Amino acid sequence: MYWLRAKYVVVRALFFAGFLSGCMVGPKYKRPKIAMPTQFEGTEEVCGTDEELCGWWKQFNDPMLDQLIAEAVKANYDIRLAVEKIAQARAQYRIEGSYLWPEIDAHAAATRTRISQNIFPIQSAPQAKGGTFLPTFLNLFQLGFDAIWELDFFGKFRHGRKAAQYAFEATKEDAESVMISMLSEVAVTYINIRALQRKIDLQKKEIEADERQVAITERLFQIGLDNELQKTTLMSAVESDRAILPTLQISLKQSVYALAFLLGKAPEGLFDTLQNVQSIPTSTDRVPVGLPSDLLRRRPDIRSAERQLAAATEQSGAAVADLFPHIALTGISFGGGNQGGSSVGFLGDALNNVLKWPSRTFSVGVGFNWDMLDFGRVRGNIQVKTSLQKQALLTYEQTVIGSLRDVENALVAYFEEQSRKESFNRKVEADSRTLEITENLFQIGLANEVDLLKARKTLLSTESLLVESEQALAGDLVALYKALGGQWQSAL
Repeated sequence: MYWLRAKYVVVRALFFAGFLSGCMVGPKYKRPKIAMPTQFEGTEEVCGTDEELCGWWKQFNDPMLDQLIAEAVKANYDIRLAVEKIAQARAQYRIEGSYLWPEIDAHAAATRTRISQNIFPIQSAPQAKGGTFLPTFLNLFQLGFDAIWELDFFGKFRHGRKAAQYAFEATKEDAESVMISMLSEVAVTYINIRALQRKIDLQKKEIEADERQVAITERLFQIGLDNELQKTTLMSAVESDRAILPTLQISLKQSVYALAFLLGKAPEGLFDTLQNVQSIPTSTDRVPVGLPSDLLRRRPDIRSAERQLAAATEQSGAAVADLFPHIALTGISFGGGNQGGSSVGFLGDALNNVLKWPSRTFSVGVGFNWDMLDFGRVRGNIQVKTSLQKQALLTYEQTVIGSLRDVENALVAYFEEQSRKESFNRKVEADSRTLEITENLFQIGLANEVDLLKARKTLLSTESLLVESEQALAGDLVALYKALGGQWQSAL
């Protein structure tokens, strides 16, 4: 009868818990709406699709760059750390979800106790037939389960689980941001390496022209057709050009070291891979700028900030739930295990009777806890969580505005550098024509070798400026792809 009555009480408690489990206090999250401009400035005819952002580095048509990107995705340490952070956030979500369910512990114990006869001076044998006695030695064997279940009446644990879910989703977006930054850094470093190789090659040619011009001036000076001032001026120029060469070589080696670090490998083998001088990667395809509103779904940093705002909102709700009582299915555990929790099991004084039905034990009840006087601790925590929620909202809005700034800056730099590069292209054509004419005049004796060397050095100087412009243009294009939310084809 008592067993049935206890089961009836438990069933009623569970029904009541299920009825109230739909109650959730605290704010409900809604995705904030942010006004976005209709289009980026000066992009009326610029279009494209999201698919073009996936694998954007392939637009440069450079197999070596494709290979380096693939290696970095597999071995880069920042990406591997980001993946581990995703695993950590996923595990934390499982932890928060576990609080919605009972905590059940299994326990077993076997004890043998000798009772002090100084405290209980009772003989180990009965004083009379049919009498009772307290034995000197007492054996106890216990086997059972303990459980405690705090019922989520006001949504504290559900808020916590949702907050952990949103934090997990934010961690995934953070990993995507790490991926995009890494891809951009690999591309920019590779572009710098190719540009430095070209600059070193042009600098060596300019040094050769300087040395040839110094030799001619020296010969003219020996025969009295030139003065010493012209000679020393040219010698100073050639030494200046020679001093530039080591700086370029240092920058090249440091860039290779940086690229090797991004690839997660030692730099020695990378020098052999990149030893052949190649042109700077260029792209002629359309840039998929799209609409400003596309950034809200393209850029992982915006998506991460929005998920962090959602998590902060749920944490605020969990803090509000602490204003209300904590109710749990609990009881008094007999003999061990989860003290204060409900229990069911067996208790006997010998192994041969511990699992028999008369040896059964159980304890069940309802626990109630309400912080009536905490001197403002709970409300202070609510204010902290509310402030964090507002900070997350401001961070989200700031991230959106910052993304618009990044795209606009990248666009103006890219388009202006295009115009600058076209000007240098035209100047290279003009200087090449000048050199060609000078060579023709030199062949027929109407120009001397000094004039020919000056024309060649002018062309080399212009080509060096063109290389710098090509390097800047390629870097601006990478920055634009990054600002638009350029992605890796396989999601983390």
